[in-house]
Amino acid sequence: MTPRVLLSSVFKPFAVNDMYSRKESILELWHNQLTKVQGIFSLRHSYVSFGLHSIANNLGIPCTVLDFPTQKRFIREIKKGYDYVGIGAITPNFQKVKWMTAKIREISPQSKIILGGFCAAIPNLRNLLDADYICTGEGISFMRKLLGLPAEFEFKNPDMSFDLRELLGMPVFGILKNPQIIVGLGCSYGCDFCSPSQFFGYKHIKFFKTGRALFEEILRTSEKYGKNTISLGGDDNFLLDLDRAEELRQCMIKSGRIFKILIFGSADKVIELGAEKLAEMGVDGIWIGRESDFSSYPKNRGINMKALFDDLRRHGIKTVLSSILLIDEHTKENIRQDIDSHLACRPTFSQFAHYAPIPQTPLWDRMCKEGRIIPGIPWEDMHAFNEPWYYHPNFTTKEGKDIQEEAYQRDFHELGPSLLRVIETDYEGWKYLRQSNKPHLRDKADSFAHQMRSYKIALAAMDYLVPTVQMREMVRDVRWKIEESFGPTNTFQIAVACGLLLTGRFREFRNRHWGDVIQPPTCFVCYNNSR
Repeated sequence: MTPRVLLSSVFKPFAVNDMYSRKESILELWHNQLTKVQGIFSLRHSYVSFGLHSIANNLGIPCTVLDFPTQKRFIREIKKGYDYVGIGAITPNFQKVKWMTAKIREISPQSKIILGGFCAAIPNLRNLLDADYICTGEGISFMRKLLGLPAEFEFKNPDMSFDLRELLGMPVFGILKNPQIIVGLGCSYGCDFCSPSQFFGYKHIKFFKTGRALFEEILRTSEKYGKNTISLGGDDNFLLDLDRAEELRQCMIKSGRIFKILIFGSADKVIELGAEKLAEMGVDGIWIGRESDFSSYPKNRGINMKALFDDLRRHGIKTVLSSILLIDEHTKENIRQDIDSHLACRPTFSQFAHYAPIPQTPLWDRMCKEGRIIPGIPWEDMHAFNEPWYYHPNFTTKEGKDIQEEAYQRDFHELGPSLLRVIETDYEGWKYLRQSNKPHLRDKADSFAHQMRSYKIALAAMDYLVPTVQMREMVRDVRWKIEESFGPTNTFQIAVACGLLLTGRFREFRNRHWGDVIQPPTCFVCYNNSR
């Protein structure tokens, strides 16, 4: 008899102070980490649990995925009496997982409980809550083995996306979808703080082993969603396999299609491949871990980050630059120098994360041996965007939180809103690539040119919405360059910009009086004809 399987995320609400969570636990990558203090200029997205959907779509048996239910909705679902209930969670959601496992035992005692995600790395987890199985590592193989299915499988990416919810305060109701392809998992570099690297056994697991196979999936996903912007997720260092990247580049050029793909890549591999080839491959955005000028991770040794980011910007490639605060070498005298070096790269988006010891990482093990983990800190307070949970030789936890806030504020005020940086990077890419002797890159420049009409609208609204004179000068500089190249903003565009101005002001009013939390929608998906 085929077992009935439910995979669930933890329940909402998120970003509230209650017995299960904290207000800092915002379920939005951009708003929580990359555009953290940018208010109405922050990109607001909703997501699904990519890992749970990937598992469900690759079992070949009926499986239900429940994303972000309320507690009542979760109870209603487990009353159906599933044979297996899997819960995926991160460490700060431990209390939610504990409540969910207790409810399953109470309401559906015959169900076998499986825990996965980074929460599974919590020490002595079996003694802290009642679960039958704990999955650390790649979940598809784990579930197939548990259910008695053949070990071999050909990965099938589920149809899933993360959706833009608001732009400058204007609700867009999920019209702007960003399809997601899970291309692999992990990274073999094994940085001491990296949870994914440890979680997946310091391996680079590839679900799409060739560039051709990945290109065909990009085509399928593009046709499914009618979009040419696609994120390649899961894989923490896509460029580790440069042969796969080169084959994907060749497929892109041969097809004549212009895609905008988002990837993760280490600086050493970016330099090895080069910005021009990345542009030909269709890369529109890349996440790079800078970490710190005072760290010695091999991936960044001897690399001029500023020159690298200038080259990427010239080719129209948007960047996420991730830096670490409160490494052991940081002092009150040099930490701002490190932030200066980050800002000098002028990334499109910035992440400033604390040097965060997560269970089972080498950093966690070292700090435990050194007695530096602060006792009594609950798991829900252990995330890298609040006060740190370890002793630092030169900073108190309050000082650590303050320096992180300062870094984000400087990023916003000195570089301007990330939305403005996106527009400027596309303009720079158009200006540079239109002169290329390669037809594919000239076509890419044309794709940038098509965006300028809508960019004029956004810039006209931002001219009035930005909070400082310095930012207004940045906006007007970019607006002047675009209007000089593509003509002045017309009456219709100004009228639409006025609408954005109104929605932006209204969102600011809501933020002041009721907060800016946007809860994710509950998502219920049945795979392989599950009911």
